[in-house]
Amino acid sequence: MLGSKEADILEGVQRFGSLVATARALGISYAHAWESINRLSEALGTPIIEARKGGVSGGGAKLTAYGQEALDTYRKFEQKAVTALSIAGKKGRAHTAFAPRLVLPDFMVIGSDCTGVRVLLDIMLRSRKFSYEYVTVGSSAGLAAIMLGEADVAGVHLLDEETHEFNVPFLKRYWLDHKAVLIRGYERSQGLIVAKGNPKHIMTVDGLVGGRSRLINRTLGSGTRTLFDMLLSDVARRRGKTFGEASASVKGYDTEVRTHEEVARAVAEGKADAGFGILPAASKQDIGFVELMKERFDFVMDETRLRRPLVKLFVKILSSKEFSRELKLKAPGLTTTADTGKTIYKPRR
Repeated sequence: MLGSKEADILEGVQRFGSLVATARALGISYAHAWESINRLSEALGTPIIEARKGGVSGGGAKLTAYGQEALDTYRKFEQKAVTALSIAGKKGRAHTAFAPRLVLPDFMVIGSDCTGVRVLLDIMLRSRKFSYEYVTVGSSAGLAAIMLGEADVAGVHLLDEETHEFNVPFLKRYWLDHKAVLIRGYERSQGLIVAKGNPKHIMTVDGLVGGRSRLINRTLGSGTRTLFDMLLSDVARRRGKTFGEASASVKGYDTEVRTHEEVARAVAEGKADAGFGILPAASKQDIGFVELMKERFDFVMDETRLRRPLVKLFVKILSSKEFSRELKLKAPGLTTTADTGKTIYKPRR
């Protein structure tokens, strides 16, 4: 479960107190670093990183006691192997995995994949030069990044099954209700991305259960995957099946990709017959789209970061007529509302 790459990521968190900094120092993507940590935590059955209180940025990441023990144990075994094989003698490891220079982006957006975020970032760059990184690892990972102090902004679209409310209920679940604000974003059309002309007449999720059509799915933790699974759960209940039985009867259910564009590309290239996603991705590939629902795509930020110039600029442009206008032109199916740019949730005191 723990190899040299995972150990380097753990050591980076130990050194830098940041998964963002670790990814930069190792020359890997944040998504790769996050998925390695998440996969290892799930395999071990316990968290291996957690939020670190305090610091210049108001927090950061640190290893849990179990994570530290796992790293120490691995390094001891590694040193024995290195010494036994006479690679580096008794002084230590043969080399360091970390790059000598570490340059972090000025602005970090982590969370769900959306064309609207890219439109907003493009407008920001017209008024100010800055470096940024937009990491698409899903809504859940975006909230975790805010909790760890890794992100300036997280884009989220998670629907609570009990309250039927988007995003706000999840702030408490990620221990963010005391420190985060939620800014209203925009509405998105979610539905089935299908081949041009929809030759197989795939119109509902129900049509995928027990059928021959091949699905291309999104990764666990993404808001889109959560929404698809909710719709699939409804189908399972109507048919008197368990969710596991229904999902097992969908061809390709376990085939996952990270972004909407990857879903649309798989359908356009004939690698899948359908995928659940947003209209802009289908439009870009000039293929079909069947709308199934509207959703809220919002933005979560640590309250202390609202004073940062680039965060201020982000919120200002989100509220602007320019953004609303460009969203209509460049991202069909995405629409601003009367509340776009307004604070929907403030921390509880």
